Amino acid sequence: MISVCFAALLIAFAAVPAQAQQTTVSLNTPELVQGSTVYATVEIDDVNNLDAGQFDLLFNPDVLKVVNVEEGSIEGTKIPVQWRSIDGDMLRVIFNLEGVTGISGSGQLARIGFEVIGDGESNLLISSGLLGNTEANQIDTNWGVTAAADVQKSTPGFGAVFALVGLIAVFCVVRFSRS
Repeated sequence: MISVCFAALLIAFAAVPAQAQQTTVSLNTPELVQGSTVYATVEIDDVNNLDAGQFDLLFNPDVLKVVNVEEGSIEGTKIPVQWRSIDGDMLRVIFNLEGVTGISGSGQLARIGFEVIGDGESNLLISSGLLGNTEANQIDTNWGVTAAADVQKSTPGFGAVFALVGLIAVFCVVRFSRS
């Protein structure tokens, strides 16, 4: 009977899916000094089969002026970007890798050059981000830019697994107490 309970517990824990490494996109910005040109980098970590994507960069146009957007690179593969300014305070960046092989790893999606034209807060942040893989599916991504985006997510499935483990443990205790 002990072997049956042990086997049931083993099966229950084997059913728990391994937590996949989540793709993270973050914005790395240097110190802003009025009159200088600085480059903010949009960095990506742990992506699998990336094929295409887009994101918007919001900024304070009284402080920053976009002067250039350069392609990024992931594991040595260049990320060609296209961009356009929207409403003077937003920049939309899109990219699509050639072919359908995709790219995996970590690196930079783009480098954005800004001229620092004024004093004050830059209010630089990423919004409306979307990454797609080679199968035209959205890649689950932590954009890591605001406190609201850092809300803890519960991992689905653990509640049911732990309830099952508890039920098996109770069953085994009751069964052994009768013996």
